Amino acid sequence: MQVSRLLAAVAALVVVSLLAAGCGDASVDSTTTMVADAPPSGVVFGRGSVPDAVPGSFPIPDEAVIGATLVDANRGLTEMILTFPAAGDAVVTYYEENLPLRGYEITDSGGTDADWVLEFSGEGVDGMMRITTGGSGVSSAAVQLTDAQE
Repeated sequence: MQVSRLLAAVAALVVVSLLAAGCGDASVDSTTTMVADAPPSGVVFGRGSVPDAVPGSFPIPDEAVIGATLVDANRGLTEMILTFPAAGDAVVTYYEENLPLRGYEITDSGGTDADWVLEFSGEGVDGMMRITTGGSGVSSAAVQLTDAQE
């Protein structure tokens, strides 16, 4: 649900931006069609499965749903959206317990019941998760992993 709201908000922002751009200059040719460029080489978008760039030791509960993913090999960056059938505090507890068991050190953890940020490192990556509660016992996490700086 949270991911749907985020996607709807992004879509609305794009539409408003396009309308504003079209209204700003009367000399703009209204027949011009915008075509999205292909992502740069080394950038892969996905959905529904854990990207290969995520260490196999990274804990993901079986009941989590994997949403949108991004791997940018050029920058050593991997992102994914996870949705959980659990309240945010239960998700925070899961990761605070399971990250250290899997070889990750939690370097910072804090926030509110509705919005929590966990920072961690280990297994060759530095990571950050923003866990948000969507209500009705559903939460989501935006996970960002970068190659660890040696």
